[in-house]
Amino acid sequence: MRPKESLEVRIEMADMHDDVLLRIATAIEKKHCIEACWLCYACFESRIVRTLEKVSERCPGRTCFQNPRVGIKRRIECLKRLRKQGYVGTEQFDSNTLGQIIAWCRERDKLVHALVTLNNYSGMDKRFLDLAKQGQPLVERIYKETTMFRSAYYGLELLPEFPTSASEKCRLLKSKESDTSIAD
Repeated sequence: MRPKESLEVRIEMADMHDDVLLRIATAIEKKHCIEACWLCYACFESRIVRTLEKVSERCPGRTCFQNPRVGIKRRIECLKRLRKQGYVGTEQFDSNTLGQIIAWCRERDKLVHALVTLNNYSGMDKRFLDLAKQGQPLVERIYKETTMFRSAYYGLELLPEFPTSASEKCRLLKSKESDTSIAD
């Protein structure tokens, strides 16, 4: 498989990600914890979407990575199913890390929704700081795992058939049939 972006663009992207990692560390250091969490979440979304964009080229649904109604939990569930099948380098992702990212995102969602309620507001800085400190190493791990995945992916000549067992469990494909909501 060949990269879709030029070498120059890929270098710019790597520099951008290095900058984002530095911004997360700086935000935590300065106790700008909501910013740090926002950046962690953006990194998780970016890495998962870019991975699914590559592996789903032969998926019958082929839209989960770009559908704004599909949340990060569903995307990670898809990646976990593909990992279980050993599809195209997805075994580079640690199932435990993916599960921790889902739990981290769930906690982030709870904090964001509780942020501007009088009962919770006074303790939010510490809770967001704790979450940011948990998110930072997860971001670093997902970046490393994505790098290993890309090496395996780009080492392929052709993308193999998409695992039927993974697409059969896809809630997006099932929802197209029943036209139900797919958001997390």
